[in-house]
Amino acid sequence: MIDRILLGHNQFFGVNHLDAKVGDQKAAQFGQVQKIMDIINFCYDQDVKAMMMSTHERALLVAEEIQKSDRLRENLGIYLLVPYIAKYIKQANEKGIVNIVRDSLKETSFAGKLGMFMRGGMGLLTKDVKTMIKLLVDFEVAPFSKLNLKAIFLHDALTDLALGWDMPDVLELFADHVEKKYNAIPAFCTKNLPRLMRLFEKTHIKNPLIMASINKLGYQVNPSREEFEDALKKYELQLLAMSTLAAGYLKPKEAYEYLFSLPRVDSVVVGLSSTNHAVETFSEIRKHI
Repeated sequence: MIDRILLGHNQFFGVNHLDAKVGDQKAAQFGQVQKIMDIINFCYDQDVKAMMMSTHERALLVAEEIQKSDRLRENLGIYLLVPYIAKYIKQANEKGIVNIVRDSLKETSFAGKLGMFMRGGMGLLTKDVKTMIKLLVDFEVAPFSKLNLKAIFLHDALTDLALGWDMPDVLELFADHVEKKYNAIPAFCTKNLPRLMRLFEKTHIKNPLIMASINKLGYQVNPSREEFEDALKKYELQLLAMSTLAAGYLKPKEAYEYLFSLPRVDSVVVGLSSTNHAVETFSEIRKHI
């Protein structure tokens, strides 16, 4: 079973889709990894024992700290989002593709590195796109493989690319690889839930775990709130709801009364930057779950 409440990660890494200045302020607030760990440990004590984590550079430091803690290492469920697209764009411009690959492999054993390069080389020689997709996933997961990985999400940039190109086999490939190699739940992030669910009908994947934005205001809800709600009624899926507070425009009470009136809402991810905010938000969510 998936966790009902997940701690979000965007605030820790300075990601704010509404206001870049706010994002910069959060990045400065959590500039020291111990401040991130303080929030994680507080939430753990509040019985929120799961968190989203992207493969952002700062997430590597967080992963190292989690591994030092017996209780977090064993009991904190990590829902990993791969790949971190912005990182690749930035790094490709700064140091080139070869150095990106080298840095991604730092935490793997020599045998693991050799295996990855061999598989990658075969992919390049045979133009085997499927092999290269697996390799990309392995690159991204490698530094986090010692954590308690409960689910691995395919980033919406790639999920929706497969959606736009009508490639259900890519979704199946990702799901099979995650299940077999990492014994984790294969999951998908998307900006178009209704259309993605139609693509899943062409696959063997049943009752998928999907992360998507949904809130009462329709902020970042695509293609519309009404179509999103209809898809929840029509399809079998597990929804991990994000952007539930509509970037702060909604108060928790109003937001979660709406959210938990919907079907298929199995879990919610919340971004928190203070303990007071955490207590208020968790309390409101637990009234409904």
